[in-house]
Amino acid sequence: MFNVNIDAEGFDQNEAQEWVNEMGNVYADMEVSDVNVSGNKISFKAGFSGMDDTSEDDIRMKLDEYMTMHELFQAKNVSVTA
Repeated sequence: MFNVNIDAEGFDQNEAQEWVNEMGNVYADMEVSDVNVSGNKISFKAGFSGMDDTSEDDIRMKLDEYMTMHELFQAKNVSVTA
């Protein structure tokens, strides 16, 4: 699982929580856990079930795609780390 941190503004905390959870539903093989929404930060763990060779770039690609499809907020900074 990779750590995802998003710095953003202008979002409702409940909507942000749902946004992250829905990402796990949109991408059936993606697992999302430990969601934390606080202040201007959204953080969670993400990975792909059954894939041992998942990289930070794989997670970032899906995240960028999802953020484009579901524009809940304007991200100022996004990081994906192991």
